[in-house]
Amino acid sequence: MSNIHMTIPQIPPLFEEAVYQLLSNGEPIKEYDLMKRLVSLGFDQFTPSLEPLELFRAHFLLFHLLYRLQDKWHTEKKGALNIHTLDIYLDSTLKEDTAQKISEIDGVKTYYLDYETFIHTQEQDVIDLIDGFWESLGHKDTLFYSEQEVEKAKQTLEIEADITPKKVQTQYRKLSQIHHPDKGGKAEIFHAICQAKEVLLTAVKA
Repeated sequence: MSNIHMTIPQIPPLFEEAVYQLLSNGEPIKEYDLMKRLVSLGFDQFTPSLEPLELFRAHFLLFHLLYRLQDKWHTEKKGALNIHTLDIYLDSTLKEDTAQKISEIDGVKTYYLDYETFIHTQEQDVIDLIDGFWESLGHKDTLFYSEQEVEKAKQTLEIEADITPKKVQTQYRKLSQIHHPDKGGKAEIFHAICQAKEVLLTAVKA
């Protein structure tokens, strides 16, 4: 057990100003879109990545800072910052019930406010988190794919021999680098690649 105590860095004023300007109109924005807007403003640490660890760290850092801004802006009466991956927005009306809800500390908020989680999380931790998430939804036990679906998925990921989790992940990353929309690829092809990965990973675990 490490005895090193992490010092939580201050919220960069330029970051706070940028987020406030992006959210001050009250319109909801998805996490992915917010990250892209921040990157366009020079905050490269939020660049969306295809690597599990890098993607997790960008996501965690963003939510860590957003939850800190939530408390800060609530105290400063700037508004109630609502945080969800698909719905991030600033409610400047400060209704009493909304303000009370925002000020409460829940398990999710506690998790993201723990800066040491951001510092110590490694790639296998992220993969385990993802696997645990799918298993908690019962996907491991309830999803079943036909032989035809598995074969089609293998063709999509260009896998000819027996499938293994490592081989699936390797091919997924290789093809994603080519077909991801941010790389100039077509969204429907990238979606098929993502679906093929889930089919094959599920088939391997079955």
